[in-house]
Amino acid sequence: MGVLTSLAGSVEENVKGLEKLLETRGVEGVFTDFIAYNAALHMLQTCVQALIDMAFRVLSSLGEKPPDSYGEAAEALFRLGVLCRESRDKLKSMIGFRNILIHRYLELDHELLREILADKKFRDALKIAKEILEYAYQNGIDP
Repeated sequence: MGVLTSLAGSVEENVKGLEKLLETRGVEGVFTDFIAYNAALHMLQTCVQALIDMAFRVLSSLGEKPPDSYGEAAEALFRLGVLCRESRDKLKSMIGFRNILIHRYLELDHELLREILADKKFRDALKIAKEILEYAYQNGIDP
């Protein structure tokens, strides 16, 4: 199994974990349980980090110059035809959210988190991982 497949598997595992957490606790239950709340944050962070790692692996395999930022990696994937415009935009938003989780966690917008969980926006990570994997397979990257 290639690294990209493993990373996509991590995205899938964390999305399933979030769905199970919401199924058992509900959105409000996540917010009232310290451990569930932090588990949700960690699973979201891990999903996005796996997508970032997938992006950098594909770009490296294509001989692209390493992007200066994670957001630039999303732009490069779009420019190269790996991601559609919608997925690029969603990935950039996810990266911004991940950066807040890691670097400015005290400023986390709880309403945004509530929206991500309630609307199950985290499922978009699966679509993005699939797009990256499909491109990689079609181009002989990380078989």
